[in-house]
Amino acid sequence: MKIPEHIQEIINKQELHILSTSTRDGVPNVIYLKFLKVYNDEQILIANNKFSKTEKNLTENPRASFVVLDKENKKSYQIKGGVEFHTNDDVFEDTVKWVKEKSSSPDLHPKSGIIFNVEEIYCGAEKIHEE
Repeated sequence: MKIPEHIQEIINKQELHILSTSTRDGVPNVIYLKFLKVYNDEQILIANNKFSKTEKNLTENPRASFVVLDKENKKSYQIKGGVEFHTNDDVFEDTVKWVKEKSSSPDLHPKSGIIFNVEEIYCGAEKIHEE
């Protein structure tokens, strides 16, 4: 699904994101995430820097969701989709470069880049349709 431009801007403005995953059996897990950004019109890039439970969950159940808050318009958006891990390709190289540029910690090294393929976007209970 194409991410509407105004939602892309909100995603990239937000400092921290809340990512939700679950085990294969449906046990939820929620984390704060600093390294999440729009990769292209249909995908989000997530840096897997220190994931443990999250990595295990996404390996067993490659589905996730996250929320963003549009403070100016007092709206929030829930974004749902499937994920793919990348370790030895252009996506991983892009992830490493991005983390090095954004992080002040020289010891932070991504284990993988995760592509989040956007499938659904909601504003409250209303499903956002492609533009």
